[in-house]
Parts: sequence; C-alpha cells; structure tokens
Amino acid sequence: MISENATSLRSYRERERQLEKLVNEEMPKNRRDIQAAREFGDLSENFEYESARNTERQLITRMERLRAELVLAKVCDFDAEVDVTDGVVPGCCVTLEYENGDMRTVSILGCWDFDEALDIVSSRGRLAECLYGAQAGDTVSLPDPDFDDAFLEVTVIAIEQLPDAVRAWARGE
Repeated sequence: MISENATSLRSYRERERQLEKLVNEEMPKNRRDIQAAREFGDLSENFEYESARNTERQLITRMERLRAELVLAKVCDFDAEVDVTDGVVPGCCVTLEYENGDMRTVSILGCWDFDEALDIVSSRGRLAECLYGAQAGDTVSLPDPDFDDAFLEVTVIAIEQLPDAVRAWARGE
C-alpha cells in the first residue's frame, strides 16, 4: 500500500522549488521592504512597516509549513504495479460511468498530485476518498461539483494500472 504522504517526484520537486524561491527571493525582498519602511520614520504609525512585518510573518509561516511537508513526504515513482484486486487505491487508474452515460477515467496519485489535462487527481481529494476500496461494478456516490449538497451516482467500470503517460508525468518527464 502506498503511504498517505506519498507524492510524485514531480510534485516533490515543485514544492522544493517553492521553498527555494521563498527563501532565496521572497524573504530577502521582504527584508529590504522592512528596511526601506523603517526609513520612513515613526514605526508606530508606519503603515508600510506594519504591512512588511505582516508579510514577513506570512512568509515565515509558509516556509515552516513547506519544510514540514517536505520532511513528511514520501517520494513515490508510481512505477510499481499496485494490486488492483484490492479495489481503488492510490496508484491506480479508474474508469467511471455516470448516470447519464458519460465516462471519465482518472488516475489517482499522491497527496500533492494534480493535473487536469491528464485527469490526475490527488489521493487526498474528495473524488479519490469517495472511491477508495470500490471494486469494478460498484456504484459510488460522488459529490456533485456543481452543487454543494448534491451527489452523483457513478459506476466503477474498471480499475487498472496507471497509463505510461501518467507514470512519466509522475517522474517529471
């Protein structure tokens, strides 16, 4: 079974880039903004100074959150074959049929993974969570994206291994 903190190499590297940009670009700029605002004089009534300090607190919080997430994350290449006989799990591809006959195929990857063009959904998303454990032939209630309190009935048509294009995406290719 894939860890709940699993994510693709692509998404892990993206978070690393976000942290690097934050530390090497955004925080130094903020320090310069604080210094420039100090030069305006009286700090007790200095809006620019207070604004820059608020931004500093937000940047520090974001930096700490990103660092903690990266420590907990488990990089997964999703190349390993998952046991689809267990039903829907992270690392599989699921074909769904909606009540109106429309079909949709989604690939469930890790906690940070999402790509609309390839129909990749996060393992922590509502869609994936509603599908977990379902077997081919099961009917599952999914939240209706158009209405907050409504649900759609879908039938799980097939559970398969990930397509090569999705595996390549996960590896960052």
